[in-house]
Amino acid sequence: MPDAFNHNDYEDHRLKKIAEEFEDRLEKEELFFIDLVQVDELYQYYSTNGEWNRARGLIRFAIHTYPTNSGLYLKSAQIDFEQKKHKEALVGVEHALSLSPTSPDALFLQSEILSRLDRYEEAIESLARLRIYADDPVEVLLQMGNVAQICRRPKESEAYYREALKLNPRYEEALFELAFLLESEEKTEASVQVYEGYLEEYPYASKVWYNLGNLYRKMGKYEQSLDAYDFAIVIRDEFHSAHHNKGLLLLDLEKYEEALQAFLHAHGLNKDDVHTLYYIAECYEQLESYHDATRYYLKVSKLDPDYVDVWIGIGFCLEKREKYLEAIHYYKKALNLDSDSSDIHLALAICEFKLGHRFNAYEHLERAISLKPFEVSIWQDWAQLLFDYDNYTGAITYLEEGIKRNPTASELYYHCAAYCYEAGLDEKGLTYLENALLIDYHNHYMLFHHAPGLRQDPDVMELIEQYR
Repeated sequence: MPDAFNHNDYEDHRLKKIAEEFEDRLEKEELFFIDLVQVDELYQYYSTNGEWNRARGLIRFAIHTYPTNSGLYLKSAQIDFEQKKHKEALVGVEHALSLSPTSPDALFLQSEILSRLDRYEEAIESLARLRIYADDPVEVLLQMGNVAQICRRPKESEAYYREALKLNPRYEEALFELAFLLESEEKTEASVQVYEGYLEEYPYASKVWYNLGNLYRKMGKYEQSLDAYDFAIVIRDEFHSAHHNKGLLLLDLEKYEEALQAFLHAHGLNKDDVHTLYYIAECYEQLESYHDATRYYLKVSKLDPDYVDVWIGIGFCLEKREKYLEAIHYYKKALNLDSDSSDIHLALAICEFKLGHRFNAYEHLERAISLKPFEVSIWQDWAQLLFDYDNYTGAITYLEEGIKRNPTASELYYHCAAYCYEAGLDEKGLTYLENALLIDYHNHYMLFHHAPGLRQDPDVMELIEQYR
C-alpha cells in the first residue's frame, strides 16, 4: 500500500489542480471572479516553480478585478524584477507606491531596482523613507549597506553595516556582510578583527567561529583555522560545514587520517553530500587504501554520475592495483564527460602502454600534449614511465622535447640531467645540470629526487656549490 501524502504533497497537489483550472478558464476566455486569497496562493505556486509568465498572466487578470490593489502592482513589479526587466519593474513598483506610499515591501523592492539601475542616491532615499515606517530599522540599514555595495560605494556600505551593528551588536548578518566587504577590499586583517571583536562579546557564536576559520585558512594561518573550526564544532557538533571544511584543511596539510575522521563525521550529518563522500574516497586513496577509496567513489557515482573526478579516482585506484584494463574502462567514462582533459588522456596512455598497446598509448599521449603542450608534468610523467621500463634513451628524448617547448622550465632540465647520469651520459648530464642551475638554483633538490645517488658524486656537488 503506498504511503499517504504528507501535508506538503497535499498542498502541492491542491495548488496544481487550482492552477490547471485557472489556466483552462483563462484559455477559454471565460468571465469569472477570483478572490485575493486564491491570487496569493497561485502567485506563490508559480513563483516557487519559476513560472514567471504564468504568474504575469495571473496578475494581469487579477488587476482587472482589483484595479486599485497596490499589492497586485507590487507582484507585477516583482515578476519584472525576477526577469531582470528593471525599468518595467520600476514603473510597477511606483504604481504600487502611488496607491500605498508607506508600503515597506514596495519601498524595499524600489531600492533593489534602483540599485540595479545604478541610481544610488534614489535607492538610499527610498530606504530612508522605509526606515521611518519599518518595524526593525536595523534590517533597513543592512539593505542600505547592500545597496551601497551593489553601487560600488564600499565606504558608505561599511558605515551602514557598522551602524547596524551599533544598534544591534548581535546582528550576525550585518557582521558577515561587513567582514565579507572588508575581505573583498583586501582589508583581511580588519575583517579578522571584526570577527574576533564579536567573539570576545559572544563566544558561543558557532557560525562566526566557522567563518573565522575559513578566513584564517585563506590567510595560511592553518593552526588558528583548525582551532576556529574546533570551537565551532564544540559549540554545535552537528555543524556539517565545519567538519567538512576542517577535513579540507587537514587534507591540504596531508594529515590524511585526521582528514578522514573529519569527513566521516560530516558524512554522518549529511548522507547525501556528494562532495563529502568524494573527499572520504580521496583520503582513502592518499592512504593507499584503494579498495575503500573505490567503494566510496562508487557511492558518489550513484548520486552524481556526471562527477568526472570520481571516474578518474576509480581509474587511478584500479591502476595502482595494476588492474589496467578495468582502469581504462573508468578513465574512458571520465573522458566521455571531459574529452579535452589532458590528465585523462595521459592516464589512458600510461595504462595502454602498460598493457602493451603502444599505438593506443601514443595516440592518447599525443592528444594530451596537443591539449597542453606547456604542461611540464606530461613530459615528466611519460619520461618516468619509459625510464621505469629501462628505456633510458626514450625517456631522455621526451624530456629534451619538453625542454624545446618549455625552455625556462628548470624542473625538466634537472629531470633530464638525472636520467643522463643514470644512463651513463655524465657529460650530457653535467650540461643539463648547469643549464638548470642557471635557470633556478633553488630547484636543485629535484635532481636528487630523480637520482638520489648523485649526492655522492663530487663533480655534481662541486658544480651545485658554485651556483650557491
